[in-house]
Amino acid sequence: MNVRSVVTAVGVLAVGWGLAVVFAPGLATLFPLRDLFVKFVGLLAFVQGLRVVQSRRHTDIDGTDTGDPETNVTLPIPGQEFDERLRSVHSGPRKRRFRSRKELRERLESALVEAIVQREGCSDDGARTRIETGEWTDDPEAAAFVAGQPAPRRSWREWLRQSFGSETAFQHRARRSARAVARYVEEGR
Repeated sequence: MNVRSVVTAVGVLAVGWGLAVVFAPGLATLFPLRDLFVKFVGLLAFVQGLRVVQSRRHTDIDGTDTGDPETNVTLPIPGQEFDERLRSVHSGPRKRRFRSRKELRERLESALVEAIVQREGCSDDGARTRIETGEWTDDPEAAAFVAGQPAPRRSWREWLRQSFGSETAFQHRARRSARAVARYVEEGR
């Protein structure tokens, strides 16, 4: 017989004796071993505890890997693509710069055409007519930029302020036009 079966047998006998004493309390006085019995039970509990600790020391630790409860989703910042395009209109070969400027202006125009069609309920041609006449905004510089017309004459103060700024004239007009288009879209909501 091995140690495990002996311990199991002693445990079964102890549980059986405990149940018998519960149902027949007179059995508890059969063995007048009060102190000795308590010490014996304590020793058995100590030996069983050591046995469990020893068996755990020689086994590998198994743990579960929990995944991340949430993943961070990076959302684009509104206007970030426009700002990147606006920064890139002055880099690269001349042909690419002209093309990127034209594409930027056309994107603003198409966004404005869509907004005018939704807000005013007119056709695309009617929206383009409103863009050409500039009646969609109070800002003459934005109206001229989106319509593809030359910029209106500025005062010498505006010219001087812009000359010492960090933006080129095209970037200034494009940003101003984008703000005017955004304002038009927001007013329609």
